[in-house]
Amino acid sequence: MTAAESQSPGTPTPKGARPTWQRVLIWVAIAFVALNVLPVLLFFTGDFLIGWLAPVIRVAIPVAIFIAIARHFGGSNLARTCFNKTTADFKRREDPARGGYVYDVQPARASWLAVLVPLPLGVFLALWGAYSAWLLYAAIALYLVVAGSFVVPGARHRKPVAISVSPHGIHSGDVGVPLERIADLHVDYHGVKISEDPLMPGPNGVSTSSMVGRGLGRRQAARSFTLMLRGEGESHASVIAGGLTKDCAINLERDIRKAIETFRAAG
Repeated sequence: MTAAESQSPGTPTPKGARPTWQRVLIWVAIAFVALNVLPVLLFFTGDFLIGWLAPVIRVAIPVAIFIAIARHFGGSNLARTCFNKTTADFKRREDPARGGYVYDVQPARASWLAVLVPLPLGVFLALWGAYSAWLLYAAIALYLVVAGSFVVPGARHRKPVAISVSPHGIHSGDVGVPLERIADLHVDYHGVKISEDPLMPGPNGVSTSSMVGRGLGRRQAARSFTLMLRGEGESHASVIAGGLTKDCAINLERDIRKAIETFRAAG
């Protein structure tokens, strides 16, 4: 749960956050414009009017729609971290201003295989777009949905963060809890859901595509752990770091716990 979703005494409201009614109104306006503009682009602007731009527009429209939707769920973080390492890491440094430490956390990048493996199928289906624009749209949409189902879950937490731990408490982005009100710090998981049921290949088992999908999902899941912080009197914890590999998340939790104990003993 993000700080914007939890209005508690220990978690301040994010600056610039819009009220719910305003966000709904904005999305309704976007949908209204899209429903009125897209039919014109799809049906009334063909090769005769836009010439060589027609294929570009046909590809750009579904991609733009997907980007707009994915951005709402943190898709921009995927682009920001696409060249990060396959493992997350953190570094602790002194914080003279607060008298504590700052943990600079770099998340792992999303799995490239989850994006690249479905690509040949998408390209093959897109070739049929020469016969029908709708087949092209369907191929692009299918690829984006398949690839997005692996990498978009948990994307809003996959970003670099600086966690401040001091006698004043823990602060990370818009989340902050005073030292005396810290109730819990634990590792959690925010990512694609992977079934733990065993896969049995063969005539009476599952298809090869299911086995490939499970493998891709596990590669992505291995780098989708989060570090959660909960204050006293709060029913839900907030994410203070995400996109972590398991070892990094566990070590980060232990190091922060040790710092908290040190500051409490000194106080």
